[in-house]
Parts: sequence; structure tokens; C-alpha cells
Amino acid sequence: MTTIEADGSKISARLVEWWGRVVFAFLCFSILLLAVGRFEFSLSGARFSAWSVSRTTFFFWLIWKILIWFRFGRPNLGLNKDSFPFALLAFLAVVTASLLPDFHEAVDYRYLFFAVMHCFMVLDLFAAGERPKLLLVFLGLLPGVLIIRGILYNPSVLNFSLVNRFGYPMAHANSAGLLLAMSIPLALAIIASQKGWVRRVTAASLAAQFTGLILTYSRGAWLACLVSLLGVSLMEGRLRKGVFALGLLGLVVFVAVAPLRNRLMTLVNPTADEAIEERLRFMGGAVTVGLENPLLGFGYGRDRLREGVKKEVADSGQLGFIPHSHNMYTELLAETGVLGLGAFMWMICANLSRLIRRARRESSPQIRILYFCLSASLIAFLVGVLGDAPFYNHDTRIFFFTLLALTYLFLRRDLPGHSGAQSD
Repeated sequence: MTTIEADGSKISARLVEWWGRVVFAFLCFSILLLAVGRFEFSLSGARFSAWSVSRTTFFFWLIWKILIWFRFGRPNLGLNKDSFPFALLAFLAVVTASLLPDFHEAVDYRYLFFAVMHCFMVLDLFAAGERPKLLLVFLGLLPGVLIIRGILYNPSVLNFSLVNRFGYPMAHANSAGLLLAMSIPLALAIIASQKGWVRRVTAASLAAQFTGLILTYSRGAWLACLVSLLGVSLMEGRLRKGVFALGLLGLVVFVAVAPLRNRLMTLVNPTADEAIEERLRFMGGAVTVGLENPLLGFGYGRDRLREGVKKEVADSGQLGFIPHSHNMYTELLAETGVLGLGAFMWMICANLSRLIRRARRESSPQIRILYFCLSASLIAFLVGVLGDAPFYNHDTRIFFFTLLALTYLFLRRDLPGHSGAQSD
């Protein structure tokens, strides 16, 4: 080999290395934006969000993988055979099949595709060393910044009024509520597994996130957080005091603040609430479409759902514009049939059950709590989607698939500092 060839080989290897570092930095930036909210610059009109940065990062990640393939003769996706996301691929395959053969109205499918690719990027780039713990800190600690930004942007949310729900910098208060319901158990995981300043800062972030969750006035998010925290307290006795303290604080706030109390009491008689009644009609329309197309549904996406319920809308004259069915289960049943709904449940429940089994085998109390809190975050999502279809919102969609990747990473047998050599 000549000197020139040798130098070229070194440059090529160096290029691949630095390209990978840049891709990892941009992926971290997208997750950072996911946890602290989007940024907009009024003078230039530029806008950075987790979705836009992740989508752009995907193409650079793909080019990087192609460079690795040509340079080293293998794609090197960095996936672990013990936690390979078969269920995730099955879900994407069924969603794809639901749109065939013409593949029209596929805008929402494009969003979902990039979210799944985001999950693969996280699995690939956060697999090394202590990076899974860094990802946990991103998702559990940093959402406290959302609350600070939202209050500074609109201090009137502290007036406890339903017309001033906490939402910014996210698109909607319900989306903010679901994200916080998923992040709060992760904050508990950090507090249980870390020490020093990280633990103290996370405790402050947890207090802020809990406050923000209350101020969203999102009944679905309240229920999701309540069920997930009750679940984790039943699974791990060491957390019962902390969960009880949070619950007692929340109870005092709801009893003392009339708007919160009135909002919560609407769940006692849901048919009297116009918003709930309207959502129930939307869910009923989606179930009707799903029963008419039981195998693969009418096709994934809001536009395909509207096609399916067009007759019902025309007949009633009251449903009007349907953004979605406000329930992930009826949504997927209508759009992807029982195959899509089944793949969705498999994708989540498989990791949920493995996390719980792994936790019960852990000898370290801190690591056991961490696994239980990860499972609680998935439980919060499963409960929260009873009243929402979060895959249509960029923030909640990317947060969920980042969370899913985090659970895959912690299920790896070779994760540093964790046991679990036994089979799942």
C-alpha cells in the first residue's frame, strides 16, 4: 500500500468517526429540545423543534451508516440481539400494509416513520457505555425546564383558571400533560438511582413537573400519572412514602382550589360534560369503521379516518371536523384493524412485562426501582392514550419513541452495573 493510500484510509476512518460524533450531537440536541421545548426566533423566522432536528439528523445518520458499510464492510447498526425491537418493526409493517395498495393520504405515516427511525437512532447511538443513563437524565430531569419556560411565557397559568391552561412551549395542554405523566416516573427513577447534585436538581424538577401537570387541567394526564404512581408504589414498597407525599399534596391542592376540584368532578358524570360527550361520539365512529374493516382497518392517518367516518359525519351533521378519535385504541382499530392494534399492544406490553420481570430479579434496590419506574412510565402512556391519540403530536410522539428506545436499552443484558444474566 502506498503512502497516499494509507493517508487516504486514515482520513476515511477519521471522517467516519467525526461524522458519527456530529450525528450523536445533533441527536442529543433533538432530545434536549424534546425535554425543554421548541425554540423560535422571531427576527429570522427560524424554528427548532425535536421533530425537525430529528428528521434532519436521520438523513445524516443514514449517510454515516452507508459510509461505515463502505469503509468497514458492515452496516454496524449497534442493535443488541437481546433487545432487538421485533415488535416495533411488526407495528410499522402493519401500519404500512394498512395504507396499501394506493398509499394515498400518507402524511401521518411519514411522521410515524421518522419517529420509528428516531427510535432506531437512539438505540444505535445511545447503546455505548453510560449513555442510557444520560438519556434517562434527558427525559426525567430536563422537562422541569418546560414548566419554567411556560410560566415565564404566561404567568397567568398560576391563577388556576381553566382558560389559562399550561401548555406552552408545547402545542396543547393535553400534550403537555401526557408528556409530564410519562416523565414524572422517570424523575423518580433518577432520584432513586443517583446521588449528589443530580438527585437534588431532579427533586426540584419533579416538583416543577408535578405543578405543571396540575396546571394542564388534563384529566387524562392526571389519571395516567395517578395510575402509574400507584402501580410503582405497589411494585416497590420503598417508593410508597414518596408517592404518598405526592398524592397527599395533590389532594390538598385539588380540595383547596375550586377550578381544579370542579374540573376533576366532571369525571363523576362524564355525560354532562360536552367535551367528553363529543369525544365519546368520535370514539364510537372510529369503532364502527374498525368493525367494518377488522383486519387492517381503513388506513393509518387522520385523513384516512375521516374518509372512513364520512358517512357518519354527513348523517349526524353534528360531529363536524374530526381531528382524531381522542382514543389511541379506537384510532388504531379504525385505521389499522386488529392487526395494528395488536402489534401496538405487543410493542409496549412486551417491554413492560420484561421490565417488571427484570426488576424482580435485581438485587440492588436502586436498580430495581429504576426498572419499576421505567415500567410506570409505559403504564402512564397506556392510560393516557385512553383520552388522546398522541402519535399526531410531534412532541408526544417523539417522546414516546425515545422512551421506548430507553426501555430497550435498559433491557440489554450487557448494560454496565446491572444484573439480569438470566433469560427473560
